[in-house]
Amino acid sequence: MIDMEEQQPPPLPDSHLKPHRRPRMTLAARLLNVFAVPGEVFGELKGGPVAISNWLIPALIGAVIGVLSVLILLSQPAIQRQFKERQNKFIEERVKAGQLTPQEREVVEWLTRTTVLKALGSAGAVIGSFGSVVWWGFVLWFLARVLFRAQVAFSKTLEVAGLSMMINVLGGIVAMLLIINFERSGAAPSLALLVKDLDAVRKGGLVAIAANVFSIWVVGVRSIGLAKLAGVPYLRAAWAVFTFWLLEQCLLILIGAGQSGT
Repeated sequence: MIDMEEQQPPPLPDSHLKPHRRPRMTLAARLLNVFAVPGEVFGELKGGPVAISNWLIPALIGAVIGVLSVLILLSQPAIQRQFKERQNKFIEERVKAGQLTPQEREVVEWLTRTTVLKALGSAGAVIGSFGSVVWWGFVLWFLARVLFRAQVAFSKTLEVAGLSMMINVLGGIVAMLLIINFERSGAAPSLALLVKDLDAVRKGGLVAIAANVFSIWVVGVRSIGLAKLAGVPYLRAAWAVFTFWLLEQCLLILIGAGQSGT
């Protein structure tokens, strides 16, 4: 008689019974994959532990690229000449209009010296990089909590804003290369390339600069992050983020136009 117990197959090991879990992305993988598959990056981020490196490292990279861009661009003779011509024109117009006294003119001329501009520009790049991450972290948190009634932690929206910052980093590198290649301070991956003799202080120039390919790209990526965290369809999140971004750009354009007197 055949023993039925001996004919039964051996039990499967535990590894075959447990579902296979995909290993978590490394920080380097997240920084790169945010360009190609941001949905996967933010989907993993939602269920993962809080990681300060997700926003701190991109902000540091953005600050470094910003400082290098300032130092390199302000060392280009063509860019220095264009800036000097534009600044002299601005000063002369203000002096003729009686808006600058001789003492104020001396201060403005000192502030526009190359060494001073490099120092101020570098500081501005660092502040701008970290400020942008914190600001958009707050905006995404506000939209998630107020508009979509989603209980999203600020630390998570800060991570989304930080990883999205990598799009701006790439945009900054491309803009720097375009400026060096075209020898135009207004050259950028935007409508500014189509504008000859771009005057950045006029309304048309500001609109051209605002229509930046990378600016639109990063808004789209932020929308994906918001959709993942808030659990809403992408189009709803994109509508909210793009609307806020457009209002922000319009406000900045109006402020710039108002300062230029146009």
